[in-house]
This record gives sequence, structure tokens and C-alpha cells, in this order.
Amino acid sequence: MGIRLDEDEIDDFLDKGHTLILTTIDKDGYPHSTPLWFVYMDGLIYTRGRRRGQKTLNIQRNPKVSCLVEEGDRWRDLKAVMIRGRAEEVTDPEEQARFQKRDQKKYKKFREPQSNMPKASQAHYSTPWIIFKIVSEKRSATWDNKKIKLATS
Repeated sequence: MGIRLDEDEIDDFLDKGHTLILTTIDKDGYPHSTPLWFVYMDGLIYTRGRRRGQKTLNIQRNPKVSCLVEEGDRWRDLKAVMIRGRAEEVTDPEEQARFQKRDQKKYKKFREPQSNMPKASQAHYSTPWIIFKIVSEKRSATWDNKKIKLATS
């Protein structure tokens, strides 16, 4: 059994995290999980999607989501934070600008220039974005297996 992270550890882990797995519910009631880049800002997860993309359609139908940020390859190194709540569209221009600035700074070196992409991908990524923030509705689940005291031989 893992050991829970405290609030400062959660904040630090989410601030440094790279990829979020966002799970929405599709029209048939099945989980739909997608890896996304995200920004942790003001104690909330912020991410974005295409206005007509599947995750956006799912959120518009049912805003309940689950988010998972994890790291570690070996069992001993597994560490994660799972947040369950609802996704809300960010409409405030100032809040949007803050997200976009932090998102650009965090992921600039990882982005692929659209000119390198096939035409279909360029067209897809040229469609309008929507920004979401995840508002927690349940206690987050966290674990850090490095905190487990193992028996020594």
C-alpha cells in the first residue's frame, strides 16, 4: 500500500508534472482517457482541447472527470495524484491569458512546428481551442511508494 502525499508535496508534484491523463465519459457511458499537457495554477489543473474534439464533447455532456499525473517505472518509484471532479470552461480573458502564458513557457521546447506536420494534422490543430480547469469534488488519491518502509534482508 502506498503512502499519501501531503498538500505541499501534491502542489510540488503537480507543478512539476509533465503529462496528465484526463478521463471523461463518452456518449455510451464508457471512460475515455487521453494524455494531455497541463498547467497547475492556483491549486487547480488547467488544460485545453479542441472546441469540437471528443474530450470537449464528452465534458459538455457530462463534466465529471478524473485526472491522473504519475511518474516512476519500477514499483518502488511509483508516485501519483488522482483528482476527481468536474471540468469547467475558462471564459475569463485574464485567466485564459495566464494559462496560455504558463502553458507556452512549460511546453515550448516540446511542441512540433505545424509546418512539419501533415496537412490533415495542420488543419486539425488550426481549429479553435477551449481551456478547462478541473475543480476537485472528492479528496484526491495520492501515493508515493518511496515512502513505504521495506523489510531489509
